[in-house]
Amino acid sequence: MDVVALDLSPTQIDLVGGFFSLTFAVFLGSALFFFLSRGDVAPRYRMAVTISGVIVTIAGYHYFRILGSFEAAVAGEALFNEAYRYVDWVITVPLLLTELVLVLAIDASRRKSLLMRLVPYSFLMIVLGYPGEISQDTGTIWLFWGLSMIFFVLILVTLFTEITKQIAAEHAEVQGTLQGLRVVLLVTWLFYPVAYLFPVLLDDAATAFVLVNVGYAIADITAKAGYGLMIHHVAKIKTEVEEAVPVA
Repeated sequence: MDVVALDLSPTQIDLVGGFFSLTFAVFLGSALFFFLSRGDVAPRYRMAVTISGVIVTIAGYHYFRILGSFEAAVAGEALFNEAYRYVDWVITVPLLLTELVLVLAIDASRRKSLLMRLVPYSFLMIVLGYPGEISQDTGTIWLFWGLSMIFFVLILVTLFTEITKQIAAEHAEVQGTLQGLRVVLLVTWLFYPVAYLFPVLLDDAATAFVLVNVGYAIADITAKAGYGLMIHHVAKIKTEVEEAVPVA
C-alpha cells in the first residue's frame, strides 16, 4: 500500500507507529512471562503455555517487521507490506486454537478430531481474506470477506460448542475462567471482520487505514497476549485442583 498517497497527518502517523511499537513490546514481555512461568503449571498443561510463548514470539517478530515497513512507507522508501500480518496469522491462529484445545480436559481422540477441523478452517479463513485485504475494489473486498467468513463462523461455532460442553465438566473454579475465555474469544475475533470492512464503509481512506491498523493491533494484543494469560490462568487453577499445588 502507498502510505504517502494517503496523506496521513503527523498525529495519525504517530498513532499507528505508536501502536505497532506498543504491540511489539507487549508481545516481547509476554513471551518472557510465558517461557519463564511454564514451571507454574502441571506437566500436562506446559505445552499449552509454551505454545502461548511461541505465539507471542512469532507475533512480536512480525510486528517489528510491520513497524519497520510502516516507517519506510511513511518516508516514501517503499510500499507498506500488509503481508507480514497475514503471514503471522497463518502461523499463530492455528496455534491459538491448539493451545485452547490442549488446556481443555478432553480425551485424545476428541482433541485430534477438533484440531483436524479447526486448523484447516483457520488456514482457509486467513488465506481467503488476504486478496480482499490488499484489493481496492469494493466487489473484491466483499467477495473475499464473505468467503473468509464462512470458515470464521465454522471456527466460532465449533469452539463455542466445545467450550460450552466442557464448562459443565470442569471444576467450579475453572468454569468462570472458561466462560470469560469464551466471551473474550467472541468479542476479540468479531473485531477482525468489522475492521476488514473499514476501507469499504468509510469514505476517508486515511481514517480507514488508521482504524484498521490500530484496531488490528489492539485485537492482536487481546487475542494473543491476553488470551494466553487466560490460558495460563486456567492451567494454574487446574494444576491446583488436580495436584493440590498452591498457586504461587
